[in-house]
Amino acid sequence: RRVLGPRLWVRLLRATFYGQFVGGQTHSEVEATAQRLRSMGLRPMLAMPCEGDVGQEPQGYVGLVMGPER
Repeated sequence: RRVLGPRLWVRLLRATFYGQFVGGQTHSEVEATAQRLRSMGLRPMLAMPCEGDVGQEPQGYVGLVMGPER
């Protein structure tokens, strides 16, 4: 990121990894992607990510999965 700069970094991600797995950032972009896939005979599978903030706990994610220490 430091080498490419923020603008080029974002463009690179969207052209590669992001573009492979994300259908769009807006409803209309996702709809256009779904329509393009349908026209190629593919059925799009959409999944809405749900993320929670784990905060600054030293336990982090493991603490949430394992439960509180007793």
